[in-house]
Amino acid sequence: MNSAYPTAPFSTLYLFGRGQDIGFQKAIDDSPRKRHHIRFWALDTGLADATWGTARFWLNTDRPPDDAHVYWIGAGTKDTGFSLTQLTFQITHATDSNTNAERDFIIADLRNNQVISDVNKVPAGQRIEHINHYVTDGEIALADLSVAGS
Repeated sequence: MNSAYPTAPFSTLYLFGRGQDIGFQKAIDDSPRKRHHIRFWALDTGLADATWGTARFWLNTDRPPDDAHVYWIGAGTKDTGFSLTQLTFQITHATDSNTNAERDFIIADLRNNQVISDVNKVPAGQRIEHINHYVTDGEIALADLSVAGS
């Protein structure tokens, strides 16, 4: 079977001690095995600005109120097929190790749909040694949300 799966399962990833606030997936070639995923977590701008560079920034677990000004922190992955997890021997999706390509794909897709503008890349605060064979240039993309047509 190689057809679109509009209600495909979407796993929860955790940042700031909580699951994503919103997430999207996009099929690749109408395959249930291959998909782009993007997840976003809201972070109160006042708290983020006051705690940046400290452990409190990462340890805060509070979701901002709905009327708060927020930064949207995103994480993207690209499913490339199925694999077997080494620890639990469960079937899961294999993910592409090239995180830079997925970041650039997501940015291009959001730009093409006029969702973001003014994208800049900045170096991450600290490089983390690769785990699960992920490769990154260490840059973080910053984008402004835009209103379609403006």
